[in-house]
Amino acid sequence: MPIRRGALSFTRFRLDGSIPKDTRKWLTKALQTRGFEGIDPKGEEDRASGFVSLERPEVADFPAGEVFRGLHALFAWRVEKLRIPAQVIRTQLSEWSQAFEQKNGRAPGRREKTEQKDTIRRALRSKTEPGVKVFDVSLDLAGKELQIWATSRGVVEEITEALEAELEVRLIPRVPASFVDADTLDQLAPTTELFGDELSSPRKEGAV
Repeated sequence: MPIRRGALSFTRFRLDGSIPKDTRKWLTKALQTRGFEGIDPKGEEDRASGFVSLERPEVADFPAGEVFRGLHALFAWRVEKLRIPAQVIRTQLSEWSQAFEQKNGRAPGRREKTEQKDTIRRALRSKTEPGVKVFDVSLDLAGKELQIWATSRGVVEEITEALEAELEVRLIPRVPASFVDADTLDQLAPTTELFGDELSSPRKEGAV
């Protein structure tokens, strides 16, 4: 739990938009709408993601006592990935093909091999535990600042897109340029004092 450990690897955003007076209902509804639903072992999806409780990252339950701490809201984003090694499938398919040939006196056809490959994959899928990653999220309701304890661009974008859609706000990255206005940025441009005449005078053709 990076929030509790005081980890420094996080991404910050400024919330651009109004926060309703009933902040608890507003945020809880958004978290529940995009609450985490695990991978269906009998399905086809190999990845699942959604919001979970920070205290209990195995459930998509958001009691006010767990989410709200003063003027802060704490929750998490859970990602599950199911990966079945291709080599395991190939090995089992090869063993099945050999047994098929010994029994039937011929090698299995393409369709038979494809059907058996699907059967093997489904069987392995039902026995394989997905990999799990949980990313902490903190929302400062007074300062309208969001912090995501993740550095993966894909994960950060996934979380911000979910929050923007459900909360109906914009999340603006808190990079250095976002703290100053355009006039100030112009004043920070390179100057002739720093680069000399090369900055103001066009380089002559053929000059090195």
